[in-house]
Amino acid sequence: MDLREAIKKRRSVRKFKNKTIPREEIAAIIESAIAAPSGKNLQPWHFTVVTGEKKDALVELLVKTTKKLIGQGVNTGSCLGSARAMDEAPVLILIYNTRGNPQKPPRGSARYRWSVDIQSIGAAIQNMLLEATARGIGSLWICDVFFADEEITAWLGRKDELVAAVALGYPDEEPQTTPRKPREAVTKWEEG
Repeated sequence: MDLREAIKKRRSVRKFKNKTIPREEIAAIIESAIAAPSGKNLQPWHFTVVTGEKKDALVELLVKTTKKLIGQGVNTGSCLGSARAMDEAPVLILIYNTRGNPQKPPRGSARYRWSVDIQSIGAAIQNMLLEATARGIGSLWICDVFFADEEITAWLGRKDELVAAVALGYPDEEPQTTPRKPREAVTKWEEG
C-alpha cells in the first residue's frame, strides 16, 4: 500500500477480531513511530506495549476510575466506549512523554519545549496509525486514558507524562469516512 492510500484508508477502528497480532508486526509499527520527526531530535517518546492479562487489568483500572468520576458528577464523555474498544483490541500501546512531568505543568519557556515534545509524539503516533493501516491492522488513537492517567502511570511504575494510547487489532468493522472540511475552508494563501 502506498502512503497516499494508507492516509485515505486510515480509520478509527473500535471493533476488533479476537486474533493475535504477531510481535514482529507490533515491532514494525513502533519502528515507524520512532522514525517520526522529532523537535531538536530529543525523541521524547516511550512506548509501553500491553497485552493479555495485563491489558485486561489496565482496562479494568480505566473503567473503575471512570465510574468513580461519573459517580462524582464528572462528564467523562466517550471514556467507557473507548474502554470497550480497548477491551476488544489484543494490543494496547501507551505513549509517554519522557520529558513531561504531570506533577509540574510547564510554564514560560518550559511550555515551548513541552509543546515541541507533544508535537513530536503526535507525529510518532500518526506514523504508527499509518503503518498499522498499511499492514491491514486497525487502530484507535485514544486520549480518554487521561481520565485515569495518574492511576495508569502509577500502576506501570512510571513517573513521566501519559500522552495517549493506541489500540491495535485486526478490524471487525469498516468505519465510514468521516466528513472533513474542504481545503478551501481551512487554507489561506498569502502571496506576493
